[in-house]
Amino acid sequence: MNSAQQSCLPVEVLTAVYRRAVAQAYLDTCATYGVSVGYTLDELQMTIAMNLEGYYVTRHGAEEGMDMACTMLGDMVSPDILVAKPRLTQLGETMMDELCRDRLSAPLTATLH
Repeated sequence: MNSAQQSCLPVEVLTAVYRRAVAQAYLDTCATYGVSVGYTLDELQMTIAMNLEGYYVTRHGAEEGMDMACTMLGDMVSPDILVAKPRLTQLGETMMDELCRDRLSAPLTATLH
């Protein structure tokens, strides 16, 4: 697992960077498969913040919850987002598919990941 404590960035900043990377990687993955997500980049980031991050913060408090959310988001993308274009890990694909399933629409010929 990645650790938010290994960064010199505050956890809130690192979480925001990972959130954007996850959102962009998911939009790119869906576009590759011909799947319409039904979210803009900003809407998807807000959905991630409210649902994934909110889950940890609600259950574990602000400090510990943000650390856990940051670690989860970091585990959802690879490789190092500062070195190459982010791609979703298997965990990332699964989590994002579940988060967005109500708004996904694919052409009949598309194969979902």
